[in-house]
Amino acid sequence: MFTKKIIRHAAAILGAAVMFAALAGGAQAQVRACGPRSEIVSWLQSRFQERQAGFGLVGDRAVMELYTSPAGTWTLIVTDPLKRTCFVASGHSWVDMPPPATQAWTVP
Repeated sequence: MFTKKIIRHAAAILGAAVMFAALAGGAQAQVRACGPRSEIVSWLQSRFQERQAGFGLVGDRAVMELYTSPAGTWTLIVTDPLKRTCFVASGHSWVDMPPPATQAWTVP
């Protein structure tokens, strides 16, 4: 059952990669899972009901974002300085957890 979900999710991402490659047009089109961030975010929302759950910086080279859905699907995307957004990974069975308790650290 979960295997079918993985295959469907992977097929959907591959379909998105083909769609974004087709948008590139001409002889320069390559099959890659990258495209304009707004289109990728919109597609994740409409196809999987995924919304941004968090983000972080990868040095000064990129922004990595995690999108999750109430159904447990998740997608990790990265946007580079040229504003090109690419899929990094995706899966299912995401579980939200509360952040760890913070401690007040003191210098000895």
